Amino acid sequence: MHYERPPDASSGLGEAGRYTQPMRRLVVPVLLCMLSIVATDTATAQNQAVPGEISADLGPCSAVITVTGADSKPIYAARITARVQYGVMGIKKLDPEAYTGQDGKLKITRLPESLKKPMVIHVSKDDKGDQVEFKPAQSCHAAFDLQLR
Repeated sequence: MHYERPPDASSGLGEAGRYTQPMRRLVVPVLLCMLSIVATDTATAQNQAVPGEISADLGPCSAVITVTGADSKPIYAARITARVQYGVMGIKKLDPEAYTGQDGKLKITRLPESLKKPMVIHVSKDDKGDQVEFKPAQSCHAAFDLQLR
């Protein structure tokens, strides 16, 4: 008769391919620690306010629009539209449209540095609206603060 030697309890190994209680005691805390690190990194990344950005791919200029309400708090999801006329005699047109982020900001990048007509940026939220003219020849990297009332 052949007797197999029972597994050594201190090694943590039972039958081949099976976890035993000592292994679980080690693996579970390690997995929980890794999960908490990943969750913390994700929460930190979500809390960092990165302004929304849209690119016109036409040049080096940019405009940052900050939209606030009458109470001076940022307005989330305000609709921002514009018409960029470029090319010979302004024949080519681009109509970028985007919405502000939680911080009430939107950045329009890579705008042309020379335009035949100033670019009018329209901002609206619900029944409120405002507009501003962007003249890249005067200020290539402009910032606008609009307050919707």
